[in-house]
Amino acid sequence: MTIAANSSRTRGTDKREEVLQIASETFLAKGFDGTSINVMAREAGISKESIYRYFGSKEDLFLSVIQRELAVYKEGMAETGSHFEGKNLKEALFLIADATLRTASNNRTLAFRRLVFQMTASDSKIGHHYFQAGPDVAYQNLLNVFTHYNPESDFSFEKLSRYFIGMVLHRPMLSRECGIMDPMSPEEIQQWCKEVVEDFCKAFCKDQG
Repeated sequence: MTIAANSSRTRGTDKREEVLQIASETFLAKGFDGTSINVMAREAGISKESIYRYFGSKEDLFLSVIQRELAVYKEGMAETGSHFEGKNLKEALFLIADATLRTASNNRTLAFRRLVFQMTASDSKIGHHYFQAGPDVAYQNLLNVFTHYNPESDFSFEKLSRYFIGMVLHRPMLSRECGIMDPMSPEEIQQWCKEVVEDFCKAFCKDQG
């Protein structure tokens, strides 16, 4: 392949990524129905036909945005399964709770969730991919932690994982999604997570109360 061909391919890749970035912000802000291909083309400085050449259709562009955001979300959730070696159970649970709540409750993630749920009504694969990339990652990380520390409890590690993630996320996420609560500050997230960890260990882990 010639240098000129390589350069042309690089420019094409860069322009495709630029379109995808603009599309991500537009879809997140306006949803699928409120997004105009014409507007995105003007913002990217290319023709509408070029967008269709890169992605085929508005639906294909939307799916590409979903996959792009899933990769970012999965990377954020992967943080919940690291950095706890050498710590006790409460410290490990706090790190997971803090990382999970920070990732799940920010404005971009909430907008992304709305996109996913909008699409899930007509395409269950999107919901399946989202669940595997986010909620299931947090659950599996918790399961690994409980297996590692082996706390004394009347409940299985599977139930402990479900109950803990529910305590961490349910009320803050519901409040955020209903517009009742503004984004939590890092200090507010830390305080919430500390209280959840203490209450959870007292209620569910006999040797950690």
